[in-house]
Formats: sequence, structure tokens, C-alpha cells
Amino acid sequence: MENNKNIVETIAEYCLNQPGAYESRPFGKYPICYRVMGKIFAQFNPEEHFYKLTLKCEVEKAYLYRQLYPESVVRGYHCPPVQQPYWNTIDLNTFSDMEMLYQMIDEAYHTVIGAFSKKAKARLLTLSELEFKDTDGEDSDFVKLCSRLDSTFDEMAGGKAWRSQHEQYNQRDNIHDVIVVYKNGKPVACGGFKMYDEDHAELKRLFTEPRVQNMGIGGELIRRLEAKAKIKGYRWCILETSKPLEAACHVYKKAGYKIIPNYGQYVDMPDSICLERKI
Repeated sequence: MENNKNIVETIAEYCLNQPGAYESRPFGKYPICYRVMGKIFAQFNPEEHFYKLTLKCEVEKAYLYRQLYPESVVRGYHCPPVQQPYWNTIDLNTFSDMEMLYQMIDEAYHTVIGAFSKKAKARLLTLSELEFKDTDGEDSDFVKLCSRLDSTFDEMAGGKAWRSQHEQYNQRDNIHDVIVVYKNGKPVACGGFKMYDEDHAELKRLFTEPRVQNMGIGGELIRRLEAKAKIKGYRWCILETSKPLEAACHVYKKAGYKIIPNYGQYVDMPDSICLERKI
């Protein structure tokens, strides 16, 4: 299979077209990993000297493909030995059947989601109906959602006077990486991050409209923002919330965040709660 821009883009697009799929790069520039609800189903390396695709698979299928294509399909290169029966690596320099490759990608995706609980599968079905748009802090829909977020703060935390002490740290022109979520074409959730230092990305302006809460959107937003931050070279994600909004902490804790001493501008703010997670 020729290593050219069109083929590489076709493989990447097919992986991303799986319901709920998104890109991450947890190991550096390559392999490019494709995930669903945080779980990797494909690892793609498009480099000429290592033109390979590693896919999740069931054990029986793994051995079958290795027998059918002994010149092209081997045990997973990117996986520890204990995991290799569950992963196959396809050498794309010697593999030429694109339709079969599509079938393998489909099977990799369904192998991963097949292990999900009923609750997780139901949540994936809901998330698959949403659109996740990568944008920046000047996006008009992001601006609208931030306005609703501020109104929520005013209602829950005691008015604009309380919120004003945080406004200088939430300026949209400092937030260059944003995701806006759409349901039926309407913006319903958002989140972004900005640079805190070379190792830390600070998550900002996380908001989900009340009518779509409890659908798993908050957790999915965090996963996707972390993936974007990792691609940009950050090692940690940090964030700040406030004691009047402490109920929201369960979303962050469920995503793996732990409370830490207040950092930076929040050190002298006793109502602030700071959290972090290594990504």
C-alpha cells in the first residue's frame, strides 16, 4: 500500500469516522492513537521507515490474520508481550487490500466497545450523536457558552462581585485551544486550556448546559482536551474550581484528578480548589 498523503489521510479519516472516535498521541509524535471513550483501538505510524497500523483484536482473529497474511500481519509492535495476543500490527508496505484493512479497523473498534458495560455503551450512543468542534477562544459559540457559564456562577456563587476576582484569569484571548460541543446543531458544552508553564496546561471554561448534563459530556470533554494538550507537549493538566461549586469536583475526580495545594494566582484565594492529573 503506497505511502502517500492520500492513503495516510484516508486511513486516519476512516479511524476518526468511527462513532465517538478522536485522536491522541500519548507516546510522542508517533504512533497516532485513535480512541473511543478513552480506550485505544488503533495506533497508526505513517512514517516511511515504519509505515504500520496496530489494531486491537480478539485473540482468535489475531491468529487468523497472522496465518492469512504472514508477510504483513504480526504481533503488536507497540504493546507489551502480555498484550500482544490482543493486538496485530499490519505492515502497510506489504499489505494492499484496503477493504480488508477497513474491516480490521471496524473489528478493532468493536472489540474495544464490546468490552464496555451497558451503561458505557448507552453513553457512547449518546456521545456519538454529538459534534465536537476544535476551535479557539474567539469562537462565537464559545463566547455564548462562556456567558451562560458566568451567569451560572453568579447564581451559584453569590453574584458578579465574587466572580470578578477570577475574570482576569479567564480571558478568552489567552485560551487558544477550545472544544465546543453541539447537539442537533446547537452549542451545549465547551472547554478549553491555556499554557500555565511548559509542563502544565490549565483547563478553563468547562461548561455543560443543565439540559444535557448526566450524559457524560463533561468527562468526554476532559478526555479530548487532555489529548490535545498531550499532543502539544504538556505533561500535566491542572484546573481551579471554587468551594461554592465544589459539587462539580466529582466530575474531575472521576476523570482522575486529585486535589493539590492552590497554585499560582489562587494561592491566596481560600475559596479556590485546585486539581491536577498527569496525562
